[in-house]
Amino acid sequence: MKTIRWGMIGCGDVTEVKSGPGFYKSDHSTLLAVTNRTLDKAYDYAQRHGVARVYPDATALLADPEIDAVYIATPPAGHKALTLQAAAAGKHVYVEKPMALNHAECEEMIAACTRAGVRLYVAFYRRAMPRFLKVKDWIEQDAIGTVCTVSVLHRQKPAPEELSPETLPWRLRRETSGGGKFLDMGVHVLDSLVSWFGPITQVHGRASNRASLYAVEDTVVASWQHATGVSGVGNWCYVGHDEADRIEITGTKGRIEFAFFSDAPLRLVREAGVDEVSIPNPPHVQQPLIQSIVDELNGVRPSRCHTEAAAMISAVTDAILA
Repeated sequence: MKTIRWGMIGCGDVTEVKSGPGFYKSDHSTLLAVTNRTLDKAYDYAQRHGVARVYPDATALLADPEIDAVYIATPPAGHKALTLQAAAAGKHVYVEKPMALNHAECEEMIAACTRAGVRLYVAFYRRAMPRFLKVKDWIEQDAIGTVCTVSVLHRQKPAPEELSPETLPWRLRRETSGGGKFLDMGVHVLDSLVSWFGPITQVHGRASNRASLYAVEDTVVASWQHATGVSGVGNWCYVGHDEADRIEITGTKGRIEFAFFSDAPLRLVREAGVDEVSIPNPPHVQQPLIQSIVDELNGVRPSRCHTEAAAMISAVTDAILA
């Protein structure tokens, strides 16, 4: 079995625990090299995580013939250009979500990787996390009968750094992220729903800015329908006075209730009673998906990634934010 050798472009917060260790802790996988816009940060990351090579920029990293695949952990504004560059260098690509700034960029990325004969994966890692696989099992085992609807509620209070233009994080700067927190967090929810209920075939939505803390949207409402006939509604507000995180999937024989962004117990509610299942998140939440990618690159089994679905999510968010 071949060891897949990874290069990582970007050493931001997401790489410290969520993703980075997954590349050297997965079986038959190693993190060989890193680079970062601030080079001192790349050297510091390499020292703390035991990474052998640090490159001054992405071009130098991609020129390393021993690197098989790259993880692009930059803000979305850089995803397309770096993916095209990696494909031209013959490297497989694992890119952070959202896949790109818009659907048109996603299509360009897919086309470039197809022409180059390399794989393209998107970091919708909840597809491989055990608690979400349990929800999928309940649905597929007909635990709640025919699924009719799904509702999403996500509400957050503004973080302190979001209250001033001087400290505004990149996720709330359109030129860097493409939009607001909906593109950073809401896309995870939509991708999971697509993995359970199939492609979204219709969508209607409205995005607005209610608190005027920044230029991008802070409130989103949407309704949609999946190819399987399941209807969905969503309410996202990132300037609320309190917090809420709730998904409810309703079927003809019961419902499934759970929080999406925490590992609170899953609840299966039926006439016979309520079953609660606690499934803690893994220490490195991206590691199960990274392992599935490594397994696919080694020809063991298909990965849990679905690049076309990731691009479709971008088309859906384009329609909502328009």
